[in-house]
Amino acid sequence: MAKRITAIVSLSIIGILIIATIIMANVDVNHKINCNNPDSIYVQYSSNGIREVDDEIYDGILERINNASKESSLTALFSGTLSEKPAIVTNSTTSATTVPSTSDFYVSFVYNNPQKLMDGNNEYKDADGNSVYYKELIFSVNSTDDMQEVRVYIIPYYNADGDFNTNNSYYRYYLLNANFADLFNYLVDNNFNI
Repeated sequence: MAKRITAIVSLSIIGILIIATIIMANVDVNHKINCNNPDSIYVQYSSNGIREVDDEIYDGILERINNASKESSLTALFSGTLSEKPAIVTNSTTSATTVPSTSDFYVSFVYNNPQKLMDGNNEYKDADGNSVYYKELIFSVNSTDDMQEVRVYIIPYYNADGDFNTNNSYYRYYLLNANFADLFNYLVDNNFNI
């Protein structure tokens, strides 16, 4: 009788583990940035000019950016990223830094109104306890077909003296794991590299 109970308990545990594995392999987690859809999207390739995208391309870019940080729960569990969220990093200097040049793409989410900077689902506060507002998020997009650490530059809505910011310098950026290869190929297919 004890052997039968032990066998039933063992088979039940194995069955639960198999079901949990199947579920985790089919349920995705997404480590994307918590932000609103932009009023407009702009694309820049290398040193080429900046181009605004139309509605159809807008939807395609938005979908690919939203899915770039998605992975299966099982993969996230074994890679240790199950509860990961984008980190907000502040420049080591107090002055604003210009977004570096790239040989790949920059995709800019541009907002007409100030957006509150979010740290996951919580409002981000600066060292003085004040809310931080931004006008633009600039995604650095390359062709590497693997999850990698990428920067998303946060262009503030207001400069240090409280006036409207008119340049593309940043004090903070998001650091997150993403795979932008699909977005890179989409931009190339739509001739944004020309």
